[in-house]
Amino acid sequence: MFKLNQSFLLHCLAIIGVSSFSANSLAVDWAVSGFGTLGYTYENDNELAYRRDSSHVSEIGRNGSFASDSRLGLQLDASFNRQWSLTTQLLLDDSVEHDIEEIAELAFIRYEPNANWSFRVGRVGVSAYAASDSRYIDYAHLWVRPPQELYSGIAFNTLDGVGASYYSNHPDFNWSVNLEYGQSRQVGELPTSQENYRTKLDDVVSVSFEVDQQSWHWQLSYAQVGSLSVQHGASIEALQNQLTQLASANVPQVSSDAAALSQALSVSQVSGHYLQAAVTYFDGDWTLQSELFQIRTGKESVPQGYGGYALVGKAFDKLTPYIIYGQFKSSTSPHSFPANNAWAPLLNAGVLGVNAVRIDQSTYSLGVRWDISPQVAIKAQLDHVEIDENGYGLWVTSLSDIGQANDVQLYSLHLNFVF
Repeated sequence: MFKLNQSFLLHCLAIIGVSSFSANSLAVDWAVSGFGTLGYTYENDNELAYRRDSSHVSEIGRNGSFASDSRLGLQLDASFNRQWSLTTQLLLDDSVEHDIEEIAELAFIRYEPNANWSFRVGRVGVSAYAASDSRYIDYAHLWVRPPQELYSGIAFNTLDGVGASYYSNHPDFNWSVNLEYGQSRQVGELPTSQENYRTKLDDVVSVSFEVDQQSWHWQLSYAQVGSLSVQHGASIEALQNQLTQLASANVPQVSSDAAALSQALSVSQVSGHYLQAAVTYFDGDWTLQSELFQIRTGKESVPQGYGGYALVGKAFDKLTPYIIYGQFKSSTSPHSFPANNAWAPLLNAGVLGVNAVRIDQSTYSLGVRWDISPQVAIKAQLDHVEIDENGYGLWVTSLSDIGQANDVQLYSLHLNFVF
């Protein structure tokens, strides 16, 4: 099994660092760039809280915050010659942890033998999404943030591994194929107990086929996760242990329910599959963009389903109003509560734990972008989110509230910039 870890990345960077201070160091072309967002986001429900994605923190009752969407990114590119280069990107945002392993979004060496081929090794981006290269660069898009239904639930945006790309470089009908392979590690926070959990994805393969023709861009992607494992916090582990003990007690009907719930809460070496299709049109005035996806796994406690979004925007000089509709429909049914008996509180806790990760919601968005300079934009967006019963997987909320549908309004005012 192919493995790449942090020590490998540091070894790669050390080699490049030594090379940069060699006798040929004066030939190295260095470039520093960056991006950022200063944004305030407010949601109108005191019983839940918004978070940009599953790796971020939030608190119930924190209706408004600058932390939710604000971010600062810094990218360093070093070109050694026409074939070899190095890219490192650091990102500071509202993530659970901020050590170097977490804030390093990209750290790879690139080799381009000619105009058609590109090879990368290190921490490389995953090309299976329409916004793969600019997911965190809000300035690059009309929207305030990528549609929550797809991008907030993605478990990985980069891989520690290798990547290869082929570009046809045809002037009228350009197509490309991208391939990545590697592993990913992510730290998240359990909203109800504020305990950290760790997600491990191994043997991840991502393939993307893209076509550009004049104002149109098409994309088809497939990604496979060979092994997904989750290391839970103390509270979930304690719940699993109690359910396992009840399962071994051989209580009629009750033990079978406990065993099923214990098994559902355990996520170890689960495989997953992701399919995506996207199309974008931009002629300088009109922007049309849509992305459809399907996520399949063999585990009901891992969010899965299908959905997508559609965006339409029209530029009027420096102002561009737009509308977005997004949806995530779960492909699994929620667990039902067991009969009322002496073990009901324990079993109910297991049911709530499994149902809490389901995603089932739709979002209607209305926004406007104002380009006040070539490198700065101000955006305002209103989101009306309809969350179905047991579909709160993208939100921070109390377990006692997930059995009821809810409508939430999200108001955002952001300043985006690049430099």
